[in-house]
Amino acid sequence: MSMFYAGRHRAPSQSSQVGKRASATVVAAAALGLGTATIGAQSATAAPSTSSTESTATFSGLVKQGARGDLVKQIQRKVGVSVDGVFGPATRAGVVRWQRSHGLSADGIVGPRTGTKMRLRSGSATAARSSRTSTRTTNFTGLVRLGSRGDVVKQVQRKVGVSVDGVFGSGTRAGVINWQRSHGLTADGVVGPRTGSAMGLTGSTRTTTTASRTSTRTSVSSSSLLSTAASLVGTPYVMGGTTTSGFDCSGFTRYVFARHGKSLPRTAEQQRQATTRVSSPRPGDLVFFGAPAWHVGIYAGNGQMYDAGNSRVDTTKRAIWTSAVTYGRV
Repeated sequence: MSMFYAGRHRAPSQSSQVGKRASATVVAAAALGLGTATIGAQSATAAPSTSSTESTATFSGLVKQGARGDLVKQIQRKVGVSVDGVFGPATRAGVVRWQRSHGLSADGIVGPRTGTKMRLRSGSATAARSSRTSTRTTNFTGLVRLGSRGDVVKQVQRKVGVSVDGVFGSGTRAGVINWQRSHGLTADGVVGPRTGSAMGLTGSTRTTTTASRTSTRTSVSSSSLLSTAASLVGTPYVMGGTTTSGFDCSGFTRYVFARHGKSLPRTAEQQRQATTRVSSPRPGDLVFFGAPAWHVGIYAGNGQMYDAGNSRVDTTKRAIWTSAVTYGRV
């Protein structure tokens, strides 16, 4: 009885275990299927995210000083400078700072690597247009420099991103130097054939020849310039003075050259920077003491100069007392 009972109750137990195992197999299979489906679902969900990451546009243009347009405005907003759509010296300086802070080569040019890092929108087409504008060249044959005036000077000023007034002053010269450096040219602040052609200047020959002739006529008339300087001998020395009521050294030189149609910056050092250094001076050249310059006079020839020295000598003609000087031609 005991065996019969045990036998009756063992069989169902084995069957139950088989059933449980079968059920477990089904559940496992279902779980496996569910897991596979879940993985597939996760993969399907992840795919758009990967696609979204990979769809970030790669910038392929080139934007540098002289460029204009909406893309330049994007750059200006990114680097935190005034937004006017003109890539001038301030924008270039902002780009240099941004590149340094992001571990990039700080050349002030927004090329593929910098532009991609900035995540510029519509980069390729817009940048290509900017690049074509900034690199278009012409066969420029003129010469534009400090003191020149006219429409070609306005073209130069627009190209280098400074105030456009048609007068080639110290601000324009500084802008030209920055532009030349950024384009791998000799940074002398003079727009000659090579720089003018790289800038794509137009209408150059006639306009710049006129400016050049004006400059030449003024520069060769050193006798009249020296005559003006001589007429001011005895004018009192006044610190900061710029008129015949009283001069300081740079106020005197600025006044004399202005009488002959030449615009000079205000301080001795600014005048040194604005002139072309020469080793064989001519009467009418400027003579500078120190670098940075702390004093300036007008070379009169034979080792002498006109200058507004100090309150003891006022404005006078006297010998240059040291050989530690440099000369600059306006």
